Amino acid sequence: MRGVAVALGLVLGCAPARPLAYEQNLAAGDRAFSSGRYREAARFYEAAGAATARARDRDQGAFLAAMALVRAGDRDAAIARLDALGARSPTWEHGPRAAYEAATLRAESDDPALRDEGFRRLDALVRSDPRTGPARRAVSLIAHRLDSEDPSFARTLAWLTTLRALDAVRGCWMYETVEAMRAVRLTRRGALAEAEAVWRALLAAVPYPQNSHWDDGHLALARLERQRGDARAAVATLDRMLAPHEEAYSSGSYEAPRFADGAMLRAEIYRDDLRDPEAAAAAFHRVYAEFRRSLLRDNALAEEARVREGARDPRACEVWQRLVEEFPCGHPARQAREGLGRCGRTAAPRDDAACRAR
Repeated sequence: MRGVAVALGLVLGCAPARPLAYEQNLAAGDRAFSSGRYREAARFYEAAGAATARARDRDQGAFLAAMALVRAGDRDAAIARLDALGARSPTWEHGPRAAYEAATLRAESDDPALRDEGFRRLDALVRSDPRTGPARRAVSLIAHRLDSEDPSFARTLAWLTTLRALDAVRGCWMYETVEAMRAVRLTRRGALAEAEAVWRALLAAVPYPQNSHWDDGHLALARLERQRGDARAAVATLDRMLAPHEEAYSSGSYEAPRFADGAMLRAEIYRDDLRDPEAAAAAFHRVYAEFRRSLLRDNALAEEARVREGARDPRACEVWQRLVEEFPCGHPARQAREGLGRCGRTAAPRDDAACRAR
């Protein structure tokens, strides 16, 4: 134990100590900011930055001072400080953030020339290093502006097309974002075949789990296929979407946010498009059984029970029973009690107090 303590002391001893003046001014700035004294907070933050020779801490003080000035309503002073910080530390964490905040402040201006300059700076931020979080936010802001100026999405699509051609974009996650934005706008524009092609190319180029649009991309593609009347292609697309979940199901691994939505859509297609009640019932049950954290589980059981009841499958009664026992509150539970009545069974009454406490 003594050896561990000595080693820990050596490690901790290597950590750079911040000057006391830095810590005191930073804490004073935080107190002033939380009390709404933003100009005072800016002065303390600037004093904190001046009290240290460590570049990271100096930039932290400068950034906090600029953001306090924004809250104080002094946008010109804030922009000047953010510009200086962005130029001084262009690649470090506060550099892109400072450039983004300064550009956004300009883009929000009532002055058309300053507003245009802000959007030009946002575009330059995206092109200079698309890997950063501020670059992602900048893409969304620019696209939103172009959408509002041209509801046909032609300008937005043209701009996104220029971005996707950049090597820096194609070499990082920004490529997924840009392609997903293109596909969404192509769909809204009515260019459904083009939208399908974009989704297919993106899903083929970037596999799961690296592809952040694996779930919503497959879901959008399946809906497009269903819309043009190819229900079996839609089911196949959803099967590809859910394959990673199937492989990881027993280990409890990460699942993408919309896997359950895809499984539910798959069941609906079997029920409504392919008219296959047995496959539909099994697919609805899968949502309940496999997606343990999903809010769709009780709805899936209700749909399974309805499908089985419509097919005169006696297993419907057991599904209604499971639904009312496991999910006694909510609209599906009311449907389950009615379903059990048709089965000649009596369900336990709803415990209103327990349901309110959930």
